[in-house]
Amino acid sequence: MKIYPVRSKKYLYAGIVGIIIVAISIVVIHFIPSMTGPYTTSNTSDQVAFLDFSYDEENSDLKTQLALHHINMTKPIRLSSPADVAQYCNFLTDPKKQALVTYCTSTVLASKYGNLGEINMVGSNDVPGLVVVALQSDPTLHNYDDVKTVFSTVINSTICSCWDSAAPDGFLTLSAFVDKLRDTHLQTKDPTTSTHVIPLGNKHFKIELTTNTDGYLWKLLVSK
Repeated sequence: MKIYPVRSKKYLYAGIVGIIIVAISIVVIHFIPSMTGPYTTSNTSDQVAFLDFSYDEENSDLKTQLALHHINMTKPIRLSSPADVAQYCNFLTDPKKQALVTYCTSTVLASKYGNLGEINMVGSNDVPGLVVVALQSDPTLHNYDDVKTVFSTVINSTICSCWDSAAPDGFLTLSAFVDKLRDTHLQTKDPTTSTHVIPLGNKHFKIELTTNTDGYLWKLLVSK
């Protein structure tokens, strides 16, 4: 598992209908890759790989699965107007790829410890191209098990239930993988520590951990 310190990230928090949506400025060269297939734009240089599920399907599945672990997920807020997309679905630093984003959904998660974070999906009107999970932990990491549960649930649902057989980067469990990221981050003075982009199934994911004023911000990114 390769861990990379990241020195500059920008996070913008904004409220819509009482729900906080995290707009994260991130470099996602590998997270919206060029491809050919049924979900592409007409301009070859700007083609985007979309995920193989719909917003409604995946939000519903995640809500059901997380409830089994006593984590509540709200109904998704849907954003599709150009103004809302520009303000709240602006996740990509590449302007050409960001221009292809026309829709996004956002849901809020809560556990016994209170507000846990959000799951955001951005892409075309029909299917997402990127899933961004943003979770907040306090300085004592009281909700650390919940973070692992959410990440595991999202990976199993959006990618595959194949971690045990694939053992990404040699880690037999996601729990051990996240432990390594946490331990590495706590030993460094860099504000953000990140894994590299990791292939799993026929998709990719990446996890980042950032120290902020409230404790620690965890991010899981999933793409084709």
